[in-house]
This record gives sequence, C-alpha cells and structure tokens, in this order.
Amino acid sequence: MNSFFQKPIRRQFKIVLACLLGLGLALSVSAYGVIHHLIAKNAYTYAQNTARQFDSEIAYLVQRTDSIFSSLLFDENVERLMMDAYTQNTPAYLNALQKQFSAYSVMNRDLSEIALVTPEMAWSSGFDAAALRGLAAEIEGTTESVCLGLRRPPLAHDAAPRLIFARNKYGMYGHTAYGKKLGCIVLSLDLSRSAVTLPPMDKTDICFLLLDSQGNAYPFNCDDAALSEILAQYRTENGALPEEGTLQTRDYLLHITKLGQTGLAVISAASRQSLIRDACSAALILTGIVLLTVLAVGILMVLILLSMVRPLDKLSAYLETAKQLPQEEWVPLHLDGCAEITHVSEAFNRMMDEQNRLNRELRQATVTLYETKLSFQQAELDFLRSQINPHFLYNALEAIQSAALLHGGAKLAGAVGALATLFRYNVNGGETVPLAQELEITRAYLTLQALRFQDRIEVIENIRDEALPLSVMKLILQPIVENAVYHGLEPKLSAGTLYLSARLEENDLLLCVYDDGVGIPPDTLSRLRQALRASGQERPDAHVGLWNVHHRIRLYYGEPYGLTIESTPGKGTKVTARFPAVRTGNAAKGDEPSC
Repeated sequence: MNSFFQKPIRRQFKIVLACLLGLGLALSVSAYGVIHHLIAKNAYTYAQNTARQFDSEIAYLVQRTDSIFSSLLFDENVERLMMDAYTQNTPAYLNALQKQFSAYSVMNRDLSEIALVTPEMAWSSGFDAAALRGLAAEIEGTTESVCLGLRRPPLAHDAAPRLIFARNKYGMYGHTAYGKKLGCIVLSLDLSRSAVTLPPMDKTDICFLLLDSQGNAYPFNCDDAALSEILAQYRTENGALPEEGTLQTRDYLLHITKLGQTGLAVISAASRQSLIRDACSAALILTGIVLLTVLAVGILMVLILLSMVRPLDKLSAYLETAKQLPQEEWVPLHLDGCAEITHVSEAFNRMMDEQNRLNRELRQATVTLYETKLSFQQAELDFLRSQINPHFLYNALEAIQSAALLHGGAKLAGAVGALATLFRYNVNGGETVPLAQELEITRAYLTLQALRFQDRIEVIENIRDEALPLSVMKLILQPIVENAVYHGLEPKLSAGTLYLSARLEENDLLLCVYDDGVGIPPDTLSRLRQALRASGQERPDAHVGLWNVHHRIRLYYGEPYGLTIESTPGKGTKVTARFPAVRTGNAAKGDEPSC
C-alpha cells in the first residue's frame, strides 16, 4: 500500500482507472446473472399473482355452480321431467326449463349449457347420450357437485374444451320418488367468456393454460401450436398429471399451481429464450453505462486531484495532529489550491481562534455561575432560617412576660431555662438532626407556651419508635407547632388539643401537627396553598412560618417534599411535613426502618 502512494500521481491515476475498468466489467458480468435472476423472479411473481387470480375466479365459479345446482335440485319441473321424461306435460316442462336456463345464461356469461341425464333420457345440445351417461357414471354415489375437468363437446366439433361440473339429482317431491336418485345435472362452462383476462401472446412472453387431472388443457393466451409444445415438454418432464411447483424444460420455465379441490391446475410457461434475451439487453445497457461512468469518473478525478484532494489531505493530516494537542498549542493552517480551498483555510483559522476564545470564556462563566448558584442557595437558606429566630424569640419573650406577671420567680426560671435551650439548639450543630432531638426542642417550646396558656392546651403525641432516629432539618417542627398555637388554639375561647404524630410511609417520613382550633378561612387557605405551590416565589401575608418551613424543605430536599395543609373553619387545621426517610450519621447500623 505504501509503495502505491509513493508512485507518481499519474501512475496512481492509471492504476485506479484500470481497477475501475476491471470492476466495471466484473460488475457487468455479475449483473447479467442478477438481471436474469430478477427477470425470472418477476416472471415467477407474475405467475403467482395470476395463479391467485385464477384461484379466486375458480372459487367464485364453483360458488356460482353450487348456487345453480341448489336452485335446480329444488326445481319441481326438473324433478318431474327426470321422473317421467315422455308424457303429455313434457313440452310444458321443457319450455319452462328452457326459459329458466336462458335466465341463468344471462346472469352467468360463461355458462354454456345445462344438461340433464337419466337412465331413460339425455337432454343436451353439446353431448350425446353416451357421453352424458359416462359423465354421470364418474360421479356415481356422490351428493356434492363435482368438477369433471375439461371436456370437448362431441356434438360441437369446432368448440373449445368446456369446464364440466356435475351433480346427482335426488327426489324431493312425492312419496314414491323421495330420496331416490333420479339422474344427473351437468353444467358446461365456456372459459373464453370468463372474467379472466390476460394479455395476448404477442404482447407477453408468458403463456397461461388450464390443465385437469386427465391431462386435458385449455389455453388462455396462446395458440394451439404453443399449447402443444408446452404440453409436450411438460409431459416429457413431469408426466400427464399436474404436480404443484416449478419445472424447467428445454424451452420454458414452468410454474404449476393447483386450484383448490377442483383437480385443476394453472400452468404458466415463460420462454427461457425471451428471459435470456431480456437479460442480455439489460446487461449490455448496464455495461455501456458503466464504461461511460468510468470515463467520466476518470476526468473528474484528474480535476479533483489537482485542485482539491491534495489540500484536503493536508487538512485531514492537520486535524489528526490537532486532536492530540491542547487547543492552546494549535498553529494556523495554510493550504494552497483553488480559491475555495484558500477561503476554507482562512475561515478555518478564524473559526479555531474564535473557538479558543469562546472555550476560555465558557469555562470561566461556568465556574462563576456554579459558585454564584451555591452562594445564592446558601444565602437563601440562611435568610429563611434567620427569619425564624426573631419570630419565635418575640413570642417566647411574650410568654415569659405573661408567666412573670402571673406566677413569679420559680416558673420564670424554668421558662428562662427552656428559652436558653432553644437558643443553644438554634446556634449549635449542622443543618439536620435526629427527629428525637427536634422533638425535645419542640417540647421545650411547648413548656414556655404552657406557662402562658395554663391548662388551655393539651398536647397528645403519637410518635412511632422507628421514626425517632431519622434525620430532619433543624427547627422544622417548632415553627409548625407555633403556627398551630398562635393561629389555631389561641383565638379559640375554650380549651384546645394539639396532636403530634410521626410515622413512615413507604420511603418517606411524615410529621403531622393537628389542632382543633379555629381553622383557616377558605380564602386565606387558598392563597397559602398557592404560595406553597409557587415554590417560594411570593411570600404570603399570613402564616409566614409555614411558608418558610415549606420553602426550606424544598430547597434542601427538592420535590415532592414539603408541607400539605388541610383546614376546616371552626374544626381545626392539619399540617403534614414530608421528608425522605434517612438516618442520621450517628444511627446504629442494622436499625434502618422498614418502609
């Protein structure tokens, strides 16, 4: 391969042209076989499709003959004529039957004749008595219509073979003849007037003929000479009886298809000489096209090699080298060639310079954006957390003030201790704590509220043991409890109850805070839910603590976690917080909750 590329360009070009010429000749030779196969395949496909058409036409023809037979079997005139053929009523029967048979012929163009045969009578215009009784003997003992194949009417010397169907007639009327065989009804069909239409032999190279089990044939689109030649070669190769499949004779490619249960077969005969002639013509045309193509390609190769291929080879080599180097080490590319190649070279250099600049700016912008996003998220978390501190501090101090006024120093000291616990919990530790620790702080907060509300608030807890070691965000439960106390229970004139529960639902931890206070008005509840759905874009006027908690959960855990609120005015409010069920880092191994 290397020696080839080291040769002069003209010698390379000659070698390529010789290879193309040899390839074209090889293609022409192989194309002859392919084209011959395709032409034979097309002829085979055409024969198959035509055979399907024949099959459907013969099936329809059998249905029509069955319909005619069914009508004649129940015809009283036919039965009377066959029971007693020679009476004074015979002319009347014959006249009625002649009119009826004429009507059948009008409705069925290919119906040539309806014949009746009994031991005493033979009524037909194409078959003599001996021929009719011979047909009747062939269907002796049958009760269905039978296809007897192709027969030439003896009394019509110049007529083509007819397709014959016959059926036995049994008595239907009268006690003496009921169930007794009376004779046979024979239908003759003229295939030249059938619905099957094929191109004549001078316009197609495929002949079609119908063959019965006795070797009788009917040509559809070929003359008697071609029919005799096809049958002679077919019988030499295959015998007299039709066997389904394909068969090659000296001059024809035969395809035989049986037609249902009729005993008939369709033979399509494609001339092998015609197939070879068509394949040769197509192969010669293809060879000429290949030679012209090789010549045109050679001329184009000369032009392309001189003005484009060499510069493009240089460009390709440059790109292969550039892939192994950092972008900062790329050097400008200079190509000599046609004007377009020079323009490509200059545009490529400008593009690489611009790409280097954009890559540097993109890397810097990505780093800056990531740092800004982290800073913004942390600042928003800190802001939301800091908003909670003054809120509950104000309420806690108000509770201590009320306790001091009512009870004096001892309870005031306990309240101050609870407040210190709250402050210490708020400023120490990370973002998440075990639920058990969050519950302790919530109970400390409720201790402060108990000093204020005396016995007006009863706290009931239903905390599952498996939920206690799970991780929650710090100060996430206390704002929900605070909202229940100040917005639900404090406005209530009578005593109230605060329910706290924690449980697992599949892979989530659910914290529920329920109060039987005054509830939330429908319009306020609607605005609050809308604010929660807006992912913190617009803070509501009321229940700011719930909004902050929901937004903190969404920022930390993402969807679908957060708060859901249900409230009925006058009956109470239920707030449910959903977290992922995750243990804290201090949880013992093997104690994972079963969700």
